[in-house]
Amino acid sequence: MGRLLVAVLFLAALAAGGAYLAFNYVDVVVKMALEHWGPEVLGAPVKVGEVQISVKSGRGAIRNLEIGNPGGFSSARSARFGEIRVAVDPSTLTDKLIVIQEIAVESPQITYEKGNKATNLDAIQSSIEAYVKRASAAGDAPAKDGKEGGMKRRFVIERLSIRGGKVLMTTAGLKGQGVSFDLPEVQLRDIGKDRGGVTASEAAALVASTLQNRIAQKLLTNVELLRRGGVEGAVDALRGLLK
Repeated sequence: MGRLLVAVLFLAALAAGGAYLAFNYVDVVVKMALEHWGPEVLGAPVKVGEVQISVKSGRGAIRNLEIGNPGGFSSARSARFGEIRVAVDPSTLTDKLIVIQEIAVESPQITYEKGNKATNLDAIQSSIEAYVKRASAAGDAPAKDGKEGGMKRRFVIERLSIRGGKVLMTTAGLKGQGVSFDLPEVQLRDIGKDRGGVTASEAAALVASTLQNRIAQKLLTNVELLRRGGVEGAVDALRGLLK
């Protein structure tokens, strides 16, 4: 689950940082960028319902964003996000250090599908890591005129929240059925503020680690509640998904 948030944060960073690319038609530019580059980053289809961004205020929203599943998985999608709100300090949009005042992820619906060797979220994580390595190598490579390559853009994220999320744990054999639970709310502040900013991947790693801890606690709670209720079949199913 936390790994999927790597993708979400990366997409939100694209939306936040993309505003400086074009003053006019920025909504169209960001939507096209997400749908064009998102699949290359995630290794899964990306669809965006609507993008609204104000270059003057630095505020915007991405609505009805869907991330499909990588090849080999049967679920219709790995995630759907009702709304991702982004607020950026507009004076920093073209700087090397961009100040993101808020990223608020609302009502994510996550499907955690276990395959034969890995989960759909593992596959997405592998795709992201491969992309980050390629991008890092390209950024560190010297330019043709002998000068150093461009410095990576860094971010300070003052507030990041994830609210109202739900997770469905399933396998191909369950055909859309599985174990569902609410995703615990996440609140993080001042990411990168004490060290001159972070890259998108560094921020995402922090979010992923936090989410993994929240979800692990929730899963343990679910197992204990089912055991106390005497629902042994459901306990066995949940354990099977976690193996």
